[in-house]
Amino acid sequence: MTNSTADRRARHLRWVIPVALATVAVAPVIARTPRPEIREPEGVRTLADAVQHCRNTGLTGWDLVAYAQDLVHRKFSRYSILSLWETPSRAFKNSRGYCSQYNGALWHILRELGFEADRVFATRVRQDSNPWWRMGHSWVQVTIDGRTLDVCAGRPDNRPGHVSFIPVTEVLPFGAFTYWNTNNGMVLFTLGTVWRTLLRGQPLPRWVEREFGTRVHEPDPADRQTPG
Repeated sequence: MTNSTADRRARHLRWVIPVALATVAVAPVIARTPRPEIREPEGVRTLADAVQHCRNTGLTGWDLVAYAQDLVHRKFSRYSILSLWETPSRAFKNSRGYCSQYNGALWHILRELGFEADRVFATRVRQDSNPWWRMGHSWVQVTIDGRTLDVCAGRPDNRPGHVSFIPVTEVLPFGAFTYWNTNNGMVLFTLGTVWRTLLRGQPLPRWVEREFGTRVHEPDPADRQTPG
């Protein structure tokens, strides 16, 4: 074997081996990612559909913001951090995702509707129903006539200015770098969680995947037993 042939094989292995290891690492995540349970409220399938439908309502101001927020909430069927590779538009179409995806979709709709809307995030927020539960979160802030309110599509009872969380760390702008940095961090965290539950023969925890709009510490309606 010549030196040049050996060098080519060595270079080939340098990228083949990492790719193979990465494939093995993510395989359980892909396998445990549920098929999309697509919802189409008011016939809405895509972000473009949502923008047009919101315009057709004839609503304006905060009423329109609230309608768009509710529409996004009704579009999603599953909260999931398993499909991190999906953009907000793809997650919206597939009706699944986590805050960066569903609130990213909401932000896009509000911007297309002409609102002054900004994506923001905090590395720790406190959930109203579970004060001890801490997690990162991203959402949208909308400004109308100098008044800025928090907007989030994560819960069915959310309204502009009334959300189910309280930031306990500084609220910061959510930019392109934030999105990729957050996703990269979530990938490692998700891989570790999926592999740990797989090796222990345990179900995935509810903070990984659950019915959209339900809290972490309440059972899915599908899991509730009917008294008999």
